[in-house]
Order: sequence, then structure tokens, then C-alpha cells
Amino acid sequence: MGKTVLILGGGTGGVVAANVLRKTLGREHRVVLVDRKENHEFYSPIPFLLVNQRRPQQLTRKLSRLGRKGIDFWQAEVRSVNPARSQVETDRGTIDYDYLIISLGAEHRPENLPGFQEGAYNVYSLSGASRLSRRLQQFSGGRIVIFISSIPFVCPSAAYEIAFLLDEYLRKKGLRHRTELSLITPERSPEPLAGPLVGARLRRDLARRYIKLTTEAKVLSLENGRLKLDQGEVEGDLFIGVPPHRGPSALESSGLTGEGGWIEVDPHTLATRVENIFGVGDATAIRLPVMQTWAPKSGIFAHYQAEVAARNIALLLSGKKPHHRFTGKGL
Repeated sequence: MGKTVLILGGGTGGVVAANVLRKTLGREHRVVLVDRKENHEFYSPIPFLLVNQRRPQQLTRKLSRLGRKGIDFWQAEVRSVNPARSQVETDRGTIDYDYLIISLGAEHRPENLPGFQEGAYNVYSLSGASRLSRRLQQFSGGRIVIFISSIPFVCPSAAYEIAFLLDEYLRKKGLRHRTELSLITPERSPEPLAGPLVGARLRRDLARRYIKLTTEAKVLSLENGRLKLDQGEVEGDLFIGVPPHRGPSALESSGLTGEGGWIEVDPHTLATRVENIFGVGDATAIRLPVMQTWAPKSGIFAHYQAEVAARNIALLLSGKKPHHRFTGKGL
């Protein structure tokens, strides 16, 4: 008798898991993907959207196209997960599963930082990035402040990519000499997990382009054109923000999460504390033993984690012992 593998989330991890499962499982088994949006949104190129090197329609694909491969797509909002009953509750009804992969990503909580919603552009959404792109076309000079609200956050390199792309964009428009660019982060160094050599190189490159860097800064609020930090204030004319993040709210009563609402998983198998449930991508919390910090939340890690979880499920369904392990590929 066929089994149902249910995947929550249509981002990078969810789509990769669905494709791998459909290729490796017999047709007697059902693969179902659930997402509240009708489109898969590919976030990695968003910085290029800001400077008119990409268009929004280039970054999306309809998730219903997965049906051509034999993957069932449900457009529905996940409300809760009940591991005891092997069920997921959505706004379209209840779905039973035999195996579950959770790839719901990180939730943006701009409301958790006073003034963010009113005063900053959220570049971690297509709508926010599109609005900022239009604003930049009208920009004639001033103070641009890029800030990271808190740790952890997804795509650790994005803020730095945006800073460098804006520097180039403004130079081409002849506006760089009329613009102050600054980047504020709670990190102790740029890209700390990439190591001190990368951090030092980034500091030099930012300084060479006259982009002011402030590290180890706790952002408190944004009001009246002032970003308040624990170490003073920064005035700006245009604020570009990475919002506070948190784990998926739909998992709050699932018993699968820990600090910050992130799913606790085995760092190698991506298995949760509940049998037959796996977590991949930004929704998970993986502690790095060497630096005693969290592994980066990035699409490249979600991709390879999804492959591991999907291939191990396929082995289990074929009666074999799972042996695939996530080793940090993508770092």
C-alpha cells in the first residue's frame, strides 16, 4: 500500500525535496507539497532586482507546475502540526501523512522592531524589494542606511551584496558623491562564519568604497529618520532593513521547536525528535560545535538538507537503512 510524504513549504528546500522524492519513489507513493502562496519565489537574486538587473517575474514560478511531475500541490495556509495523529491542519482542511518534511522557512516579524514597518523597506520580500526599486529610481542623493535588525536572519550575505550593488548603481547614475552609504549589523564581523580572512577582506572592500560599517550594534527602534542603537543614533533619508526573524508560528504547539521557535533537528540526518518528521532549511536550528553558533540560514543549505531528508525517506520506504548525511555542503 502506498504512503504519503507531505512537504510543508514551497521554497528552495520544499521544492528540492518534492522533486527528489518524485524521482526516487514508486508511483504508488504520493508526494504532496503545501504552501500558502501560488508561486515559488526565488529570493537569491533579489539584490539585483533593486538595481534593475532583474524583474519580479523572473524570480517566480507557479507551484502548480509541479503537477506535471506527479507532485500534488495544495495552496493552503498551514495552521498547525499534530505529530501524535500524523496530521497537518490547514485552512483548506486536514491532511494525513506517513512522512513529513517541514520547510516552512523563517517568518519575518517587522512589527517586533518599533518603527520598522513605517520607516524601512523590507528587502526580504518581493513586494518590499519592488517598492524600493521604484524609490531608488527617484533617488537623487542623501543618506542610505542598510541595517540588520537581529540575529539569526536568513541569507547572511544579502545585506553586503546590496551595499556593493548600490555603490555601483549610484556611481553609474552619477549620484555616489552625493550619497552616504552605511551598513549596520549586530554581527561582530562581516560574514563571521566565513572566517576572519573573509571578514577582513570585506571590511577593506567596504572601506575602499566609502561604505561605513558598524558592527556589534543592537537596533532598538526607527523613528523620525533616526535609527536608534544601543551605541547611539544614525540619521538617514532612506532605510533598508532586514527584519527580525522567528520560527514558523504554525509549529508553536507541535512539540518540535526550541528557542526562537526554530525546529530542533539532528544536524546530520535532519530528523526531529518525532519519528518520521524531518526539518530542513531556514526553519531549523543547527548548532555548529566549533564556533558554538547557529549554522547560516541560506538557500544553498536548504537545498542539500532537503536532498538528505528526501533520499533517506525514499530508502526507508524501500525497506533499506537510511545512510545519507548532511555534512555542511554549501558552506
